[in-house]
Amino acid sequence: MTGRKAMDMANLEQRLRQLEALRAIDELIADLGRAFDAGPSAEALHPLFTADSRFVIDQYGSFEGNEAIAAGVAGNADAGFRWTLHFLVSPKVSLAEDQTAGTADFYLWETATAASGKAYWIGGKYRAQVRLDAGRWRFAYLELEADLISHYPDGWQPKPAQLSDA
Repeated sequence: MTGRKAMDMANLEQRLRQLEALRAIDELIADLGRAFDAGPSAEALHPLFTADSRFVIDQYGSFEGNEAIAAGVAGNADAGFRWTLHFLVSPKVSLAEDQTAGTADFYLWETATAASGKAYWIGGKYRAQVRLDAGRWRFAYLELEADLISHYPDGWQPKPAQLSDA
């Protein structure tokens, strides 16, 4: 292989690794929303975070380590939100040059039902540091900045039997 072809192949391999990393981080973000909405599920949350991770939840507290994050978020259903539907959108991901770490920012739009039964709209931003850990992308740091937590007094209604009833 000539020098030029070898450089082109190395560049192509680097670009492919970058695309694979970006795709895996997008999946990590999607998995986070699904884990929150599954109860939340400690079992689903645990593998999304590194052992030394930190999750800061606006002014409401933080958890250190994947064990505490999984248990703490799942345990919040009794006092915080018992049902959620997360929309994690518009991710902006930047990778380190060695493609083993990076940052991610994305928006949150959420509907939720509190343990009290009250309905809420929640909106905000997540800031994250991600890291390749044991062959998998995980959150090393995650911070939620809630810009909106608004009670919806009408509450959630069952879907109508027909759309003409809406």
